[in-house]
Amino acid sequence: MAFAITSDGHGFILHGELDMASERDLAAAFDAVLGSGAPVTVDMRQLRFIDSSGIKVIIAAAKAAPDACIILHGVHDSVQRVVHMTRIEQVPNIHVMSCVVGV
Repeated sequence: MAFAITSDGHGFILHGELDMASERDLAAAFDAVLGSGAPVTVDMRQLRFIDSSGIKVIIAAAKAAPDACIILHGVHDSVQRVVHMTRIEQVPNIHVMSCVVGV
């Protein structure tokens, strides 16, 4: 499944598979929303795969905007395993919320 990003007014929704081929798209999406200073919600309910490149982009976005909160919502299944294995929740301004509603 191809990767896609949809804006939702509070951040964006990720669809498909996030890997090295799509990391630039994710970085651009973060650049577009982090400047506002408001919390950014990344809806991951429709994300089926993430690898270390996607994790790297999320961490880089958090470090580039230390006063902004990034909320990873709807982390589930294999995505949840990768997110927890990398301990991304230890980055102070990244918050991980598991959710299976709408998955």
